[in-house]
Amino acid sequence: MPRIIRLFLFLIMFLAFFEVGLISSYTLVTSKPPDIEKLLDMQIDTVSSFLDSGKNITSTITGGPEEVRIINNADVADALKARTGLDGINIKSLNATTTQDTSLEMIDINITATGYRENQTGKGQIVIRPTEQFSVIAAARAQTRSSGVWVDVKTLRILSVTRIY
Repeated sequence: MPRIIRLFLFLIMFLAFFEVGLISSYTLVTSKPPDIEKLLDMQIDTVSSFLDSGKNITSTITGGPEEVRIINNADVADALKARTGLDGINIKSLNATTTQDTSLEMIDINITATGYRENQTGKGQIVIRPTEQFSVIAAARAQTRSSGVWVDVKTLRILSVTRIY
């Protein structure tokens, strides 16, 4: 029998025993009859995710997001302050990163900053507590320039505001 036919038969037998083992172990673990279609879909999704992982190899090799300098940081801080309802944004904490090529005219950026909220006093009582600090994460479109990026504050989207304890 030619070698290629033996290899083909071996692969068929391996897949058959693998599937039988998967179905029987599912039955033993869950004590329910297996949903074979669901098991096959799960296997196909897992294999396809392994095959798709090679598409992002360039970003893995280059080291991930690139930090960019925000030119209009005061405007960005004011927009973040207005959209989050905080009392202020620390301009020194503004940080922008992108995974796109910075030679493009317009790029998507992710912005992180630290914001704060002053003490709130109630009616007739004094509440003493430290200033609350928040971590703000936002996304926006930005125009690339030679000295950094100019953020279009109209496209600013707040992704999360988290209180820092």
